[in-house]
Amino acid sequence: MDFTFEELTMNAWPSIQTMVFDGWIIRMANGYTKRANSIIPLYSFDNDIYGKIEHCENIFRKNNLPVIFKIIGCNEHHEIDQILDKLDYKNIDLTSVQICNKINQSHNKFNGIYVNSGFSTDWLNCFYECNGIIDVNIIKTIEIMLENIKLDLITVYKKENGKFMGCGYGVIEKGFIGLFDIIVKNEFRGNGYGKEIVETILSKSNEQGIGKAYLSVVDNNFIAKNLYKKLGFNEIYKYWYRRKE
Repeated sequence: MDFTFEELTMNAWPSIQTMVFDGWIIRMANGYTKRANSIIPLYSFDNDIYGKIEHCENIFRKNNLPVIFKIIGCNEHHEIDQILDKLDYKNIDLTSVQICNKINQSHNKFNGIYVNSGFSTDWLNCFYECNGIIDVNIIKTIEIMLENIKLDLITVYKKENGKFMGCGYGVIEKGFIGLFDIIVKNEFRGNGYGKEIVETILSKSNEQGIGKAYLSVVDNNFIAKNLYKKLGFNEIYKYWYRRKE
């Protein structure tokens, strides 16, 4: 399987610490998000799997983190997934990876939409408010992770009448714009604001000559999946996590 989009995702949502162990990528970021705190068996699939799992377990437990593996729905990960199942790792958070091979977004202007090429104070405050994040330690972790993104960015947030409504960001690499952390505050959902944010990111990337996009969406988020389908996205594979406390 081609793991290009896994590589793009790791660059677009970096962890604080990354280790490589015989082709497996070990990512840790103080426990904030599974994407940044998991083991991805990306390049090596059959060398002493049990020993490698034990090695990863020791690292995560030493750092007081639950042990989480990211498993991709491909032939290469089938054996690893079966072994983790036998070791009582729970299967959680089935997710769909989707791409759009031709962005057809014109530059639509929406009220209250702000666009930048970095994470402004307002964007960060919007993100924290929409996600209900108030813990200063989590905030510090997030800001370190976002600072670690060393690629071109398109950041978007919506604010009207002094109220933050939603936000998201895109990361440009290898001719793709990756969509991340698209969120609308609970009280404003159902008004099409998520669509405004996504369309703005896509149109701004299109202006920069980027014609393709990718994203990940939790498989049972039918509202988001329906939106992405209308925008031309199609699933290319699924992944899930295996977790053990």
